[in-house]
Amino acid sequence: MMLVACTAVAHPPPSGHPTLVPPSGAALGSSAAASPGSAGPTPPRPRILLTDASWTRAIDGVVAGRDVAVAVGVRGRIIYLHRGRTPRVLASNEKILTSMTALDVFGARHRFPTVAAADARVRGGRLRGNLWLIGAGDPGLTAARLATLAARLHALGIRRITGSIEGDTSAFDRGWWAPGWLAGISRSYVTRPTALAIDGNRGAGSPERDAASALRAGLVALGVRIRGGALAGPAPEHLRRLAWIRSAPLASLVHSQNHDSVNFIAEMLTKALGARVEGRGSTAAGARAIRAWARGWHVRASVRDGSGLSDQDRTSPLGMVTLLLDARRAPWRAVFVRSLPTPGQGTLTDRLVGLRVRAKTGTLFVRPASALSGYVRTASGTIAAFSILTAGYGSCEAEPIEDAIVRLLAGARIPGAADGPA
Repeated sequence: MMLVACTAVAHPPPSGHPTLVPPSGAALGSSAAASPGSAGPTPPRPRILLTDASWTRAIDGVVAGRDVAVAVGVRGRIIYLHRGRTPRVLASNEKILTSMTALDVFGARHRFPTVAAADARVRGGRLRGNLWLIGAGDPGLTAARLATLAARLHALGIRRITGSIEGDTSAFDRGWWAPGWLAGISRSYVTRPTALAIDGNRGAGSPERDAASALRAGLVALGVRIRGGALAGPAPEHLRRLAWIRSAPLASLVHSQNHDSVNFIAEMLTKALGARVEGRGSTAAGARAIRAWARGWHVRASVRDGSGLSDQDRTSPLGMVTLLLDARRAPWRAVFVRSLPTPGQGTLTDRLVGLRVRAKTGTLFVRPASALSGYVRTASGTIAAFSILTAGYGSCEAEPIEDAIVRLLAGARIPGAADGPA
């Protein structure tokens, strides 16, 4: 990681993507299908009603003379801004936009399938030709889970395969780059995002072939005879699904992504969004989907990737707080809020101890930028959404500033009825 510590219409898959034909009566979707824009009607823009209070003057003192931008909002209104309308580098706060878009487009219970498919039926225990392994962006696929898939294939009666086990390379593109990434640096913070991945793609020259090899080993261990080896390539059209496994629910994936700021999950979700919204599993397509989704919620954002490794990922603190306030009215609000770490967890392990905070960190090193955005319960019981975006400071300089602002918010008495759980 380079860190310290749309509403849209889905299009058909591109011509290179295999079309899978399910077995009679079988379904292969999310356990709870969600259409894009599932959060309902676009919420109104928050009203800007700036407050003059002791806590606002105290924050003014903290940020005076520093390149720090801040926005604070409560209950559909913006109550504090300092340089808050100007777009800033988001670093890993970009994962907030990625999380919200993915939850809205796919739904919190969506699971990404990994499918074993062929162009022939199983007859007399024999499968003629190749067995194809096709991924859809599961970032948590392992050899152990592929052994489960092997067991399901064995349970279908497969005892012999006359061809090879092939990993599909066509569901996502092979791109491993985004505008704003630094040559020789950014790739060291994220492995190649492929639709068929295994073990986080760490050290994998061909993740698709490695996944196929793991499935082959699982089948051989069960006594299945396989003539060919493990290969990788684009799967043909109109394959028949034989068996499949599914990823953890999206809610769990987003939780892991945000607690520990996992770039790989964010980039996998970005390509999955591109595949769902544009029919193109690329980083650029996914970035466009995120940007369009944010614009539908009255926020203009420059989006180049899903992880925040690009210093061209930008929006304003006002935009971030707008999204954070809107998220508290979305059907997936509880899932999103729980995905943000609290003090003592993930990237907040050593920060903001004793406060009731959920927030996402972000830091870029080479071109220094730091961010902290999320929610804090104030002394009056109101939950304030905040975004703090700094430029030109390393983490050792930026984090004390960010923490001081959040502590001032935690101690503030902001008028209004107390909110429920964050």
